[in-house]
Amino acid sequence: MSGPATRITASAPAKTNLLLHVGSPTPDGYHPLETLFLAVDLRETVTATLDPALARRGPGISVSVEAAPGSAYERMVAEGAARLSDIPLDAENLAVRAALAVCEAWGVAVPGLQLHIGKAVPVAGGMGGGSADAAAALVAVDTLLAEHLGTAASSPEELARLGAELGADVPFMLLGGAAIGRGTGTELEPVAADGSLHLVLVPQDQGLSTPAVYREWDAEHAVASATEAPGGGVGLAPDPVPAETLAALAAADPDALAARVRNDLQAPALRLLPELETLLNHGVQLGALAGWVSGSGPTVCFLAHSREAARQLVGEFGRERRRALAVTGPVPGARVDSRG
Repeated sequence: MSGPATRITASAPAKTNLLLHVGSPTPDGYHPLETLFLAVDLRETVTATLDPALARRGPGISVSVEAAPGSAYERMVAEGAARLSDIPLDAENLAVRAALAVCEAWGVAVPGLQLHIGKAVPVAGGMGGGSADAAAALVAVDTLLAEHLGTAASSPEELARLGAELGADVPFMLLGGAAIGRGTGTELEPVAADGSLHLVLVPQDQGLSTPAVYREWDAEHAVASATEAPGGGVGLAPDPVPAETLAALAAADPDALAARVRNDLQAPALRLLPELETLLNHGVQLGALAGWVSGSGPTVCFLAHSREAARQLVGEFGRERRRALAVTGPVPGARVDSRG
């Protein structure tokens, strides 16, 4: 009988927000949200390895990063549009923070860990790449420690609690599928989405700062934010996710869903990067049913009628020498891919 694994590889998906409704910031600076997440089949991977040599030098984590072979991010790096050196290799990296959180939850010193991150999701693209890294690291390190301690891995609820402390999108990357996110996005309600939706993602060479986008939203809503919010207090409450949108998602009806996509952060993102509006209009002219900015941007998403339509749209963008990739959702959340 083989012993416990010394290496676990886990993956977690990117996401887009089919709806993103924003409310006025609370006293702690967070904006309450009502959002509709969709996980797509663009996955980050994290390999966690117990390294005896590293452990002999004392507790610690070493980190390496590469662009996932064949990914859009690899092409961005090759073309100089993205740099692996921009990714921190210390406690600023969400995967490292996730590994430390798991070790603390288990009550063990960091046992000499190597983390290898395979990047497929553009950095600062509004698709949750860093959150996917954190989710994959939570699953990989938790599974690795459980095997070596001879006990069961943490429950999904326990990992979600750790994930919520790392970032607002991390619990959804653990869950996957489709879900309504409330509060900061960590309060999740899974929703029906039995069919497949086909999308085209168009990453940008230039990133957008999420805090800067929210500051733009705040400036635009300064007057509305001074009104009484439902339930008491002062501010603008986020709109709820409409039942019609959930019905369109459940039926995997792209035509009905296209008319209901909404992102409250899109207007401020367009003010910061006006060229995104031209791209959105152009994608629809090329045949997309709808286009929107993913999260706080700057990645642009287009909804296609079918898999073939998505491939055709990618081809049209390719002829214009613009990077684009077809993805499908919903897909599962963070999972173990291999043991070694």
